[in-house]
Amino acid sequence: MDMVVALNACAPQKGLELSIVREAVCRPFIYPTPFELHFSNAHLNWYQANPTEYIEKMRGTDKDLAAHFTIIYHRGKRLWGKEIRDVFEEVGQEAYFDSIWCDIQDAETEIMENPVYIILNLCRVLAYKEEGLILSKAEGGSWGLENVPAAYRPLISQALRAYLHSGFLREPEEGCAREYAAYMTGRIRD
Repeated sequence: MDMVVALNACAPQKGLELSIVREAVCRPFIYPTPFELHFSNAHLNWYQANPTEYIEKMRGTDKDLAAHFTIIYHRGKRLWGKEIRDVFEEVGQEAYFDSIWCDIQDAETEIMENPVYIILNLCRVLAYKEEGLILSKAEGGSWGLENVPAAYRPLISQALRAYLHSGFLREPEEGCAREYAAYMTGRIRD
């Protein structure tokens, strides 16, 4: 963990996020996926204040890992070790959709807290729901510009620009953002 924290200090502003999982939960895939340890900037202070407690308690299961495993399986690049398909199996459509849906199901209430993330994720979830596409946030935003009503394109465009360039999005107009989130979650549900 000390090595992870040191690497995190050199990472982009968002920081590192990682989960340590056993190979046995990757193939055959288990959902929700058990993890042995998780780290992100959100937990850095906890680790620094009480590393033993952090390591003992930061384990469990995480539905979000199905989305990460899907991206690894379809789009990942091996840097070292076994071939990706020797470690991971394809995540089933039901588990993958549940994973990405859980990430945006509260978009109407959360969009103003993290607009770039929510705006672009809504696009990629809808792209999967309607076309079976497995996309990055940036690809989801580009898909949204072509497939979402014109009224929401400026919002998507701003989020995409912020994601690709500055990471900063001028706070969107709340009514428009919440209307967009309601429209997108409704379309995803249907």
